[in-house]
Amino acid sequence: MNNQKRLAIAIAAVACFVLAFPVLAQAAVWKHNGVNLAKFIELGLPGGENFETQVSGEWSGMNCEVKATMTTEGGSTAKITKYEIKSCAKAFGKMSGCSVVAKEAKGLPWTVDVKTTDLVVTNMRVRRTFNAGCPVTELDKTITELHLTLKEEPLKIKEMEFNNSSLGTYKIFGSWTVEGTNSGTYGIG
Repeated sequence: MNNQKRLAIAIAAVACFVLAFPVLAQAAVWKHNGVNLAKFIELGLPGGENFETQVSGEWSGMNCEVKATMTTEGGSTAKITKYEIKSCAKAFGKMSGCSVVAKEAKGLPWTVDVKTTDLVVTNMRVRRTFNAGCPVTELDKTITELHLTLKEEPLKIKEMEFNNSSLGTYKIFGSWTVEGTNSGTYGIG
């Protein structure tokens, strides 16, 4: 290959990088009615969470009513500052006779990163203790990355779904809805 061809290839490679760099550097950020958010907000996120674990080879678990509180001041991050497990019922499998006697969200606040079309919660840790006689005495689990899929349109968040089965013998899935007048007015983009 002669020097002119090498130079042409090098110039083309640099041009591609220069054109692509602004796109790569752009991150999604919080929006309010389509405009970049520049103030503190708090989103109430009531919803449900199902957790399942392997008990003697059988998937067993419960459905819980939960409420998360997410805060942000704009930019490409947020925090889950509160996570309440209101109640757990509808136990199934080998946990059908179990009840939750203690529940605690650990390590709050949890970091939330804004991605192009979803949100990612980092190191979500929840500890649950169960009644005497339950084949599971305690579940203290950390989800290193929980992806929140934004339903409908990311610019107008009304609902978030999650499904994490990457922990092998433990998985959670469920959804949160954005409470009140905040529903559909905040988003990412």
